[in-house]
Amino acid sequence: MTTATAQPPRTRITNEKHTPGNRAMKKIWMLENLIFHSRTGEEERAAAERMLDRAIAAAQEKGQLTTRQGGNDGAWHGYRLPDIRYGARYEQVKRLSTTEIARRIRADIKLARKVEAKLGTATGAEVALTDSLTALATMPKQIKVSVRTDYFSGGSAIRVNVYNLPGKGWGYVQETDMWGEPRWVPGPELSAILAALKEIHGAYNFDGSDSMVDYYHVNYYGQVEVDWRERP
Repeated sequence: MTTATAQPPRTRITNEKHTPGNRAMKKIWMLENLIFHSRTGEEERAAAERMLDRAIAAAQEKGQLTTRQGGNDGAWHGYRLPDIRYGARYEQVKRLSTTEIARRIRADIKLARKVEAKLGTATGAEVALTDSLTALATMPKQIKVSVRTDYFSGGSAIRVNVYNLPGKGWGYVQETDMWGEPRWVPGPELSAILAALKEIHGAYNFDGSDSMVDYYHVNYYGQVEVDWRERP
């Protein structure tokens, strides 16, 4: 006959009397309050424990939770926020508004597109253009790029939209997904254009987010994408 191994009692990570200041730990705090509350039903407690275990396992894998030093009781503590990654030009704009940053992004894109005539010069020194940005200098001239800002209660966003393609679906190729179904994805030329725009978009940003625990910490939100009306 098999005997079930007794599990050690769960130890709280958070302090029940103090609500954590960041969203990630607040989620764990709420789950623990549910687990340790005397009136929580068995099924609800079991579901909350499974959810908490998954969050802990994911954080452990990312190195954001560490085991108690010198202990082997399975307790976890000390959530560590991700390291903040700063864009190459963040220091230049850290005191500027999102509107001002968007203005710089527009100027960067405009400059990159203007150097097409200079790419074949002998010295190539007129404009210092990184290899990744050459896609903007050589992309079809009819393609337009808009840079728009958006302000909301949780912060602000800079949205870069690519439109007026040479034709609907231009730059896309078809591939097969993991389920064997066909799907359209950006091909090499369009991918290079989007990558260059993402490089410019991210140069003024910082990111210390952890999506695994719904924690987001950025200078501004936003994305680079092709206008949905022109996709295949």
